Amino acid sequence: MDRKKLLRKRIRFINILFCGCLAIVIAKLASIQLGNKSDKYVSMALDQYNLQYRTSDLTYKLLDDKNENMIDFNTKYVVQIKSNIFKNFNNNIEVEKIFTFISILKNYNEDFDLIKKFEENPDYNFKFEVDKYTYDKLKTLDDINGVQLYEYNAFNEKEAWSIENILVKEIEEKTTKDSYHEYIVDNKYPIVDFTELKTGEPFVQGNNNNLKLTLNKDLQNGVENIIRDDKYKDLEEVAVAISEVSTGQIKVLTQKNEYNPNIMLGSTTLGYVPGSIFKLIVAEAAIDSGIFSESNMFSCDNSRYNLCKGHTHGTLNIEDALAVSCNNIFAEIGKVIGWDYIRNYAEDQGIFTKVLGFSDYREVDGSYAAPKEYEDGPLFLSMGQNMLIEPLQSLAIINTILNDGLYKELNLVEKIVNENNETIKLFEYDTRKILKESTSNALKEMLINTVKNGSGNKVYFDNIETGAKTGTTERFDGENIVSDGWLLGYFKHRNKYYSMCVFVKNINEEGQYGGNTAGPIFREIVEYFVTNF
Repeated sequence: MDRKKLLRKRIRFINILFCGCLAIVIAKLASIQLGNKSDKYVSMALDQYNLQYRTSDLTYKLLDDKNENMIDFNTKYVVQIKSNIFKNFNNNIEVEKIFTFISILKNYNEDFDLIKKFEENPDYNFKFEVDKYTYDKLKTLDDINGVQLYEYNAFNEKEAWSIENILVKEIEEKTTKDSYHEYIVDNKYPIVDFTELKTGEPFVQGNNNNLKLTLNKDLQNGVENIIRDDKYKDLEEVAVAISEVSTGQIKVLTQKNEYNPNIMLGSTTLGYVPGSIFKLIVAEAAIDSGIFSESNMFSCDNSRYNLCKGHTHGTLNIEDALAVSCNNIFAEIGKVIGWDYIRNYAEDQGIFTKVLGFSDYREVDGSYAAPKEYEDGPLFLSMGQNMLIEPLQSLAIINTILNDGLYKELNLVEKIVNENNETIKLFEYDTRKILKESTSNALKEMLINTVKNGSGNKVYFDNIETGAKTGTTERFDGENIVSDGWLLGYFKHRNKYYSMCVFVKNINEEGQYGGNTAGPIFREIVEYFVTNF
């Protein structure tokens, strides 16, 4: 074989070998970039140099009326160790500090030996959580390189049925009637940046949008402390809602145990029987229509019905019949007025319609069983039976009465604001005239009379204007007949009216009723409110 042929053969072999090696490299790179382990490799590479970390599960806040964040987070204390930096750039740090750092970690978790971890995984970056005590001790060693300490706000899903958590879920699932999600879809997560400062600098990326709620965090916390006090330990479930009458803004919406479905919204149920509080609607329809007046007299004793369980109330006008919650008289009134008329007044004030527009299992519309032709009028409906409502709806009844007959839609989200508290979107809510002013004045006097002389006497104050209607109801819970207690009313403070619903679920019908279960809670909340706000 001549020399030229041999040379060409060697060059061809080298080319083939080079191309083969190049193909292997390309294949390996493709595997890294596109293969099953690509995410792992990318993560490992980025982790070596990433000095910015997300600090929250959410990109937005739910602000109260004083700009306090309503969301209840579980704070996690995170330790991040960059192995290459920790091992190679701490030569000037005192060895004692390094050993102190390692010792603190081992005291927190005796199974965690950092030196051994590095031996087992030389290039692995460690990330783990510690308690606050350990975190604070580690923070004193802030000059060690390759160590980042930061707090992470994890969304607390345990109290899943708090109004804040429900709203977050509705936003994330895009299920609210108002599409709040569209205003936060471009938000960025808050981060902590260790690029220039070893201690880290937390900040919000960009100008995120937040929801400004009508709730007052301090007031809601105070109400929660009241209903969770030991004095009410025998009451299984208590829920409270408060609104500002003039605006319909909901200031409090909470309950004793927020691990259970939300009572005020009727979550996971078909709703709750309103009972005698619905007599306010019947009284409105009776007077506003002109069919009856406050001076008309009715006889409980001579009624064709027997709905007062052995009680005899004598001859009363509508005001006094409401004060003692006479079922016979309201059945008589309902028969004359008719269900269609009563229903129209109820629906015009938001009864049987979701207040917040949440998904079905989180919030209920309510329903009713219309009377059959052969029945003697809407006698059970007239006393708030044969129907179910969302308890939150009841606040609108009081608000309409105190707003001179003007219905104002209850509302929870006031507006969307950015990080500078500038308004991005102001939500508008329905307002309409329902009652004549004379009717609303008459109903207001009836509420006051019920507190002074009737079933609401537990919430009477000498120096605070209050009015109320109590209710004690029965319903079938799927297995048994159970009772609930209601107190729906209002109070005046600093020339403003506030409506309040206190709902006590599953009371003992032997000796317990709305007045003596929900009443004392209503009274204590009023005292707390006027003392602190």
